[in-house]
Amino acid sequence: VDLDPALEIPKPILEIRVLDMFGSACIDTGASRCIMGKTLYEKVKNKIDFMKRKAHIRLADGSVCTDNILQTKLDVVLKGRTFPTQFIVLPTDHNNRTLLGIDFISNAGIVLDGSTHTWHFADEPLQAYSFELILKGPAADINFIELRVDEGTLLNSMQRKLLTELITEYSTIFRQGGGFTSYAEHCILTKKDQPPISVPPYTMATPKKELLRRELNKLLELGIIEECESPWTAPVVLVPKKNGETRLCVDYRRLNAVTVSDKYPLPRIEELLHAAKKTKYMTTIDLRSGYHQVRVRECDRDKTAFVTPFGVFRYLAMSFGLKNGPTTFQRLMDLFRSGLPGITLFSYLDDLIVISETFEGHLADLKMVFKRLEKFNLRVNREKSVFACNSVQYLGHVITPEGIATNRDKVSAIIEMAEPRNVKHVQSFIQTCSWYRRFIQNFSEVARPLTDLLKKNSTWYWGPDQSSAFKRLKELLTSAPILRQADESKPFILNTDASNYAIGAVLLQGEGSDERPVEYASRLLSSAERKYTVTEREALAVVWAVQRFRGYIECSEILVRTDHQPLRWLMSLKSPTGRLARWALTLQAYDIKIDYTPGKANRVADTLSRPVLSSENENEISICTVSMELGKKSSESLRFEQLADPEVAKIINAFESAPDGENCLNWTNRGYIMSNGILYRYNPDAETEDAQYVVPASDRDRILQEYHDASTAGHYGVEKTIDRITCRYFWPGMRRHIQEYVKKCAICQKYKAQTTKPVGLLQTTPNNQRFEVLSVDLFGPLPRTAKCNRWILIVEDVATRWVELFALQEATAYECSKTLINEIFLRYGFPRKITSDNGVQFVSGLMQQTMHVLNIKQSLTPIFHPSTNVVERKNRDLKPQLAILVGKDHTSWDEKLPSIRFSMNTVTCQSTKHTAAYLTFGRELRTPDDVNHDMRHVLDAENFTCQITPYLNKLASAMKDTRESVEKEQDRHKFYYDQHRIPAPDYKIQDLVLLKTHTLSDAAKGICSKFVPRRDGPYWILRQVSPTSYELGRADGSGESIGKYHVSEITPFIKGQETTPQKPMDPKRKRGRPKKNRVRATAAGPDVLKSPMDQRGSI
Repeated sequence: VDLDPALEIPKPILEIRVLDMFGSACIDTGASRCIMGKTLYEKVKNKIDFMKRKAHIRLADGSVCTDNILQTKLDVVLKGRTFPTQFIVLPTDHNNRTLLGIDFISNAGIVLDGSTHTWHFADEPLQAYSFELILKGPAADINFIELRVDEGTLLNSMQRKLLTELITEYSTIFRQGGGFTSYAEHCILTKKDQPPISVPPYTMATPKKELLRRELNKLLELGIIEECESPWTAPVVLVPKKNGETRLCVDYRRLNAVTVSDKYPLPRIEELLHAAKKTKYMTTIDLRSGYHQVRVRECDRDKTAFVTPFGVFRYLAMSFGLKNGPTTFQRLMDLFRSGLPGITLFSYLDDLIVISETFEGHLADLKMVFKRLEKFNLRVNREKSVFACNSVQYLGHVITPEGIATNRDKVSAIIEMAEPRNVKHVQSFIQTCSWYRRFIQNFSEVARPLTDLLKKNSTWYWGPDQSSAFKRLKELLTSAPILRQADESKPFILNTDASNYAIGAVLLQGEGSDERPVEYASRLLSSAERKYTVTEREALAVVWAVQRFRGYIECSEILVRTDHQPLRWLMSLKSPTGRLARWALTLQAYDIKIDYTPGKANRVADTLSRPVLSSENENEISICTVSMELGKKSSESLRFEQLADPEVAKIINAFESAPDGENCLNWTNRGYIMSNGILYRYNPDAETEDAQYVVPASDRDRILQEYHDASTAGHYGVEKTIDRITCRYFWPGMRRHIQEYVKKCAICQKYKAQTTKPVGLLQTTPNNQRFEVLSVDLFGPLPRTAKCNRWILIVEDVATRWVELFALQEATAYECSKTLINEIFLRYGFPRKITSDNGVQFVSGLMQQTMHVLNIKQSLTPIFHPSTNVVERKNRDLKPQLAILVGKDHTSWDEKLPSIRFSMNTVTCQSTKHTAAYLTFGRELRTPDDVNHDMRHVLDAENFTCQITPYLNKLASAMKDTRESVEKEQDRHKFYYDQHRIPAPDYKIQDLVLLKTHTLSDAAKGICSKFVPRRDGPYWILRQVSPTSYELGRADGSGESIGKYHVSEITPFIKGQETTPQKPMDPKRKRGRPKKNRVRATAAGPDVLKSPMDQRGSI
């Protein structure tokens, strides 16, 4: 029986590389040797040597023949691995393709899996690769590409054959490799004078290093990367792909931050989908690693360098993750499309779609596209491309003849998302849902509780409204309708509506029951737009919707349906004014007819413009709209609410069941009375004779909101709020209830002034040895002097009060560190501790690293509380002395510093009772007056020995007296200081606190400090730094530290029902080790301390 070759068993094809040429070879388990096909032989016969010999050949049918064969050895590269392989060349009438036999399979360790059409290396069983299939038979070609089962489902056998022949004819565009296109080049323009950025590699596990090595070999073999030496380096990460393979990704964030943006528009998804309306035959084409087909400009290749454990490499092709990569590629694709004017072809980056009405036209369109791809030297990913279908997935949507629908696979990923835990999670969820917002009614209003969390300065809060919106969006995505494909030849229907907060519209086409949506749209109103009149808001909805759907309706007849009757005369106003006149002129460019439709009939647009609320919110809004006066509630309503409360109902039943009974008399003695079926309470101690309405439990929170939170209530304190409520209402325990409510009010805690004394008692510091503890600060900026100095670095010894003043040109961490080392540490010795404020120079990585290397403890004052720094007192003395000495010449202040320093060190300190010079050197310094009238006894060489002992005893006695004097002065200062302070609360870890804001007025920004909250927060207590200072962290769940603050800057936050901050992460895990910053090289010379610094690579 003669079998059709098309029915024979398929064989696997592998993509290989031989002598820098890419091609395909067939695995043949029936061949004992590798056989070189005619095509490969013609390409390599002039490049390598062959050995000719006679051999016996056993053919597939079992027959044996003797003939001359050629033999050679080549390196075959497969998936980045190189295998030396022996090939034989049979007589040309015996074979026409390259076969890889058992010898190659054994040498390479290849394992075939026929059930899944995959193969893998024996040492990598989890790394499977798919292979293409060719049909076995004498007429089969190595470049023959068959259609898949999911392609061309509506084609007959002849059409499938024609399409297959066309794909086979242009099979070269489906091959891997092939170099770069010559029609585009990626440029990386960095900011002017930007030095190279070098980032060290990330730590990588040993198994991943092996995967990285293979990925590097693969990219090297493909000519995408090359080894280099570059001053620019970036780290790499390995990202798993869907097919089980790994992708090498480079972290170019630092490079992208200094790259100049390339402004080039990407196509709008709506326009692409709108134009895809003739959808009988569609083909989607995916370019194979599209970015890797665009070369990087030669002078910019070093900027793409990345560092690995195996060396430094750079990209020859454009890499994923580079800034401006999408714009470069889209510019290429727009140039590609410009040469195909008669074809319905769209491209969004590397995703192309070809649409035709007939099969013959589709075949012709594909041929022109293939020619263009061949001209541009662009390669196509055959596995991800789909040919000649009437339903395709494109850009996350499903395009069919019936219309456009959501991609269920994409939507299912959204449905499986867990509830957000922070703002970033909300942002990711909203961005994902926005991709399908054209399918969702009322998207803006439904998502409003979530989008409000994304506003600047908004506090993280996840409550019932946010949870309801999150679930509602998921429900709408799962039930999203199929949108009709727009037809410009037919009229459009535009339904619009406006509410107080949003405007909505829906574009439809069809008649009667066939009327279906083309697209939904909605947006929130701005604060200014909410002040429009009803007519202006309704007109705005029409104008915005017309402009929003302009691409659909610009040349078509439009019927606008609105539920606001005055809009019917908008187009015929004789003398419109203001914005209505401007909008009327805008609409005149369209063929519009406005028709009035009642709100009930215009349900879709009406829904789009109004919030969808949960049952809890519906109840809350209906209650809050009720006036504070009970008279506006019906008696039946008041009675019903009281009977719904079991405690109140018990009293009412006592009055109604037995009016003369003992139980009723008991309640009457307590002041309760009944009137018209409603329970009241009479307070004989009150100044008025009005009875108090007994409030049921369900209505008490509303009463508290009305008389404390409302704009007419004023957020008054406990007593005033109690007075206002008790004259009208009563419920058991109401005073305690009101106290707790007002105490927990977050707005009051943030805005109200503190009426108590400041918290935080004075903490005295222990005495230290000379130059053991230093206090440093910066003074400036000051007018630039002739030596270009602008800053003063002040250094004071805490024990002796000795002061040093240094003029600096720049207030940088480097200059401060160098000055401290050269002028202080190498002169007076290395201290144990340095205290400073939170200036950037002192908290920088360089300063921290310097102190760490020198084993010096660095202590920072709490933010907004610099008084703990001893040197701050010298700042107060320095300012007037500078002003007195410089006079009118304000640029000569640096020449006066030696004189000021001398005066500070020779004056008696109130706390130590000695001069700083005496405590430092054991003697007073000679003043200019002493030079002329020196009455002091000078130790000469003869009497030095006999005088040194009393001299040292005198110095030791002075130091002892100093310590006693300082302690006495500290006690005196603490006594008076604590008179105006109260002890701080005993804060615990994870306590919630508020932080003082210290906001300044700014007329340019319209900010008045009087209207800004006095406190911000809440924040978590992360740890106690000292008895009077704490480190605070954000209460959004991240636990991110915001700094160290004195107890006078923080107040306890009392959490109410509306506040549910997340618990912070472990602060120990968050802080980690000090950062080791890389520091620029400097020619500091021999004056810089080198031995400890050179060990760590700083300064």
